[in-house]
Amino acid sequence: MNKPALHFALLLLLAVVVLFTNLGGPRLWDRDEPRNAGCAAEMLARGDWVVPVFNAEIRTHKPVLLYWVMVASYALLGVGEFSARLPSAALAVGTVLYPSLVARRHFSPPPALWAAAILTTALMFNIAARAATPDSTLIFFATAALTAYVLTTFREPRGEGQNATLRAPGRWFPENRLSILAIYACTALAMLAKGPVGVVLPCAVIGMF
Repeated sequence: MNKPALHFALLLLLAVVVLFTNLGGPRLWDRDEPRNAGCAAEMLARGDWVVPVFNAEIRTHKPVLLYWVMVASYALLGVGEFSARLPSAALAVGTVLYPSLVARRHFSPPPALWAAAILTTALMFNIAARAATPDSTLIFFATAALTAYVLTTFREPRGEGQNATLRAPGRWFPENRLSILAIYACTALAMLAKGPVGVVLPCAVIGMF
């Protein structure tokens, strides 16, 4: 196994251990977890993947993407605490790889490994990753949009100790249509996860940069 593959394997192992250990142990807590989980359970019971319903009333508090991934998890594993939180934890594992990809593009493998390890063990990231709320889904797709921007705008450094360079000199936004579509698609899914913040956050970061 080459070194990049080994780094990604170690990161995935760390993320799975940290984020999945006793994931279904605690009962649903706060106000949001039971309501989100209950809404997805009612959608599954009704066979309706379109209209979010909680206590037989239309639930418009959050966009529908969280309920879709939870309904899919329920359909595979049954209704319960673990399956309600599984989408958040799984997406958080994916999110861990993003800072590693960005740091590897602009720095070197050691900072890339540490950046991802630090994110994996950050307190608030863990809370979002282990809760049946839309935050982990938002983080995954918003960070995906930023990562897609970095990877499609900058070339890898040509040698050790050198900085990443623009793919097209003077162009600070990708020109390839597929690259642009990937960024916009991730932004749209972030909005579908938690509303306008999914568009505002990545667009503000890219725009100000």
